[in-house]
Amino acid sequence: MAAYQNRNSQYATGSNEKRGQRTRSSEGTVSTTMSSSSGRESAATHVTEAPTYSKKIVVVGDGGCGKTCLLISYSQGYFPEKYVPTVFENYITYPTHPPTGKTVELALWDTAGQEEYDRLRPLSYPETDLIFVCFAIDCPNSLDNWYPEVLHFCPYTPLILVGLKSDLRHKKSCIDMLKTQGLTPVTAEQGMAVAKKMGAQYMECSSKEMRGVDEIFEQAIMTVVANDRRNMETPTALAASAGDGKTQAPVGSLENLGMLIISAPAAEGSTPSRVDLFLGVESGLQMRVWTRTWMRIPKL
Repeated sequence: MAAYQNRNSQYATGSNEKRGQRTRSSEGTVSTTMSSSSGRESAATHVTEAPTYSKKIVVVGDGGCGKTCLLISYSQGYFPEKYVPTVFENYITYPTHPPTGKTVELALWDTAGQEEYDRLRPLSYPETDLIFVCFAIDCPNSLDNWYPEVLHFCPYTPLILVGLKSDLRHKKSCIDMLKTQGLTPVTAEQGMAVAKKMGAQYMECSSKEMRGVDEIFEQAIMTVVANDRRNMETPTALAASAGDGKTQAPVGSLENLGMLIISAPAAEGSTPSRVDLFLGVESGLQMRVWTRTWMRIPKL
């Protein structure tokens, strides 16, 4: 697994004005203040009813690439100037889904990118709804280190490739340092090209300047909720199709109906990047169980 990683990231810190701290629940401790901009509440303070959705996001990336600062900036509302832990504590926050206003229980899992944590990191992957694959814009070598590991452990999980430290892209000292190594900061075009190969979305942010941080998490919430809704709608659509006489099967056995529908949406003339699989089982007792998953088609 160490072969996946080449960690050589420089990080420059500076002062930043604090915003209102977001409310969060973390390992039994609760912050009781809430950012007016976030709209998120902790379970121990204001949440009075069960959230509509419960989702888990895992954050991976090279050690020092800025992923922990991303999580601290998002949860606390300011960039950490002094001490930054190697691994940010896992915590649960309660943002809202913008289109519907429904509450989402969002569990954020930070991971350590150092090689010595290679055996522990896979414990974070089960039941993950979305993964942030992070890299530092000032460290080109960190751009594509993590896709092999993520593909191995979470081949069907949606990805967002996140470019961190975007404030360093045009910083002279960063440009000069990379120039001595024959390198340049990662461009947005390069990031989007890698994301396309991964079948991932692409976004950038600067935690230091608090620019683009909220947008990344808002997009993540939109993605995981959209996937959840598609999973819920699939059984209804397929059952309606069967009710119209398009799919018929004898009744009486425990598993008498197996249905596999393959959908590969893509622009005309292009190669699909993923295949949607819908599996359904219906019993003679009118018990119906449906599941949906998808697989990413690797680029040839």
